[in-house]
Amino acid sequence: MCSIFYICQSIRYYETIRNNITINFLPGLLSAQIWKRYRKQVTLGVGATNFFGDLGGGDDIGTKDFTDVDIAATRMTINAGFKYQLTKNFTARANLTWGLLRGDDKFTDEKFRNQRNLNFRSNIWEGSIMGELYILQNSRNGSFRLRGIRGNNGLKMDIYLLGGVGLMYFNPKGQLPNGDWIALQPIGTEGQGLPGQKSKYNRTTLTIPIGIGIAKSIDRYWTIGLEIVYRNTFSDYIDDVGGNFYDTEAIIKANGGDRSIEPLISSGVNGNGIQGEKRGGSDSNDSFMTGTITITKKLLARRRSRPKF
Repeated sequence: MCSIFYICQSIRYYETIRNNITINFLPGLLSAQIWKRYRKQVTLGVGATNFFGDLGGGDDIGTKDFTDVDIAATRMTINAGFKYQLTKNFTARANLTWGLLRGDDKFTDEKFRNQRNLNFRSNIWEGSIMGELYILQNSRNGSFRLRGIRGNNGLKMDIYLLGGVGLMYFNPKGQLPNGDWIALQPIGTEGQGLPGQKSKYNRTTLTIPIGIGIAKSIDRYWTIGLEIVYRNTFSDYIDDVGGNFYDTEAIIKANGGDRSIEPLISSGVNGNGIQGEKRGGSDSNDSFMTGTITITKKLLARRRSRPKF
């Protein structure tokens, strides 16, 4: 009887040790390896943009950063991307973003901007390469089930920082009193392209996206999240405004005498921009911010088949 009792106690002891190892150590071991089966991911995001530049903005002189948010100028953005997880805490990402940027001096009560009375909108297309650094790691992939014991290790929530570099195309247009939208860069609204003046600006610019994101696991394959990304550009002409007023008549003459473009060149409710006076700030480049709701699908890698003999 003593031997049987000793054997039973030993079995219980080893089962306790096994269960403790399973619950406390196995999830970490699994999550340390299982993520490798989900390296490839595709993502889609839908959200809003807000432009920080010379036009529109809050009821203050433009600051060209997130303190100059203009709710009335908020517009839509869509992005799609492919992710590849390089390590457990770092993911590389290729992204394509479309968005609409908007700015209008009528949206602000700041005196100079309001009297300037200029406006723009622009479709943007950006291709970017970014990295995601996870500061709090989702462990959904660390879920396990072993001989009737089921568990999950971790937060089920990602918090990550992201940053990278992109190339963006933009094409600002201004609205005429009759409602038509006209491309502004070909006009040369600050005298660009005229003799003795600088050339017309390039409608392609580099961008530096930086931001933060959170993601919540729905199941092993799907996550939903939110990203806030600030993009600094290397152009002061996303809104076509960045220098001084030029001779309105000279610009009209260079555009075949078309006087319908005058409201896009001159300033003020009465259209009385004075040559040489400040039209916009040239001390910093334009920027914008996006906020998107994202959904991501993890692509399960196939296991390599073992060789048959």
